[in-house]
Amino acid sequence: MTKKDLTRIAVVCLVSTVIVASALTFMDPSHWVIYVYDSFVFSFCIGISISILIHIFLHRLKLLSLIPRTGALFVLFLIGGLVGTEIGTIILKMNLDMQDHFRLLLFNLLLATIFGGIAFLYLTLRGKVQRMAEKLKEKEIQEEKLMRLKTEAELEALQAKVNPHFLFNTLNSIASLISENPAAAEETVEKLSGLFRYTLQSTVNSTVKLSEELEIVRLYLQIEKIRFGNRLEFEIISDDRLNNIDVPALLIQPLVENSIKHGIALEVQGGTIRVEAKQIDEECHIIVTDSGKGFTAEAGETGFGLKSIRERLKLLYGNKATLNVFHDGNTHLHISIPIY
Repeated sequence: MTKKDLTRIAVVCLVSTVIVASALTFMDPSHWVIYVYDSFVFSFCIGISISILIHIFLHRLKLLSLIPRTGALFVLFLIGGLVGTEIGTIILKMNLDMQDHFRLLLFNLLLATIFGGIAFLYLTLRGKVQRMAEKLKEKEIQEEKLMRLKTEAELEALQAKVNPHFLFNTLNSIASLISENPAAAEETVEKLSGLFRYTLQSTVNSTVKLSEELEIVRLYLQIEKIRFGNRLEFEIISDDRLNNIDVPALLIQPLVENSIKHGIALEVQGGTIRVEAKQIDEECHIIVTDSGKGFTAEAGETGFGLKSIRERLKLLYGNKATLNVFHDGNTHLHISIPIY
């Protein structure tokens, strides 16, 4: 039995002591102190005895139907009352004759039946409450597990869309170089192998270190620079404190791809792309800036790259992560994610 069980038994015994002692005091007010003390000792001994018996046989009692269970409880109450009375008599060092001892025993057996029923009702209700709490906890765990599996499945589905899109654009770059610059095409194929390894890894792990993500962005920009030549300049800046934080795989590359598609490729003179990762308070801010005209707000909301990133951020971080687009002569794609 736990300390809480003993505490509750003591409370019940105190209540029963007050009731019994009040009744006896009403009959003989001159001995109320003795009545209170004796009543507490007997109540406590009987209460402990009955509680121990019920605790031992509770599982078997639950298996019985109503009538056999009631009979079994009555027997346990009588045994507990008998044992508690004898222990109380020894503790109080009472020297009673047979008739007084029998009267005391009958009185205590009556009390044992009443308070034993209360104790069994309490233990039964407590068991039901505990089972309900366990079922609710198990249900919460199952719901959390299902939600996690659902999130992982949705992320994998989005990742499956991102990877072919990413590789398709890279292969187009290689195709355009084969006839114009075979050496550059060969170099691009080698770099593409690195991209393949990364994309394969990203299908296994939904998150990577920021330093790895920035390195793959650098590799991607080097491939695009082979295609654009002097028309493309780029710069990658990162706060060293952020190197080991986890970010969604292929988070930044689609932003860079959008910047090249909408801000660089359409400009005759080309332009510059700047990727910056910095820490502000407890957030990681990733900003991709291009010197081109950028794209319309509608394209930013409906385009595959930005839309997929917004969906992935929401799945992973809820409302704690954002992706915004700003124009001030340059175009800025700004992601903020919490640092855990």
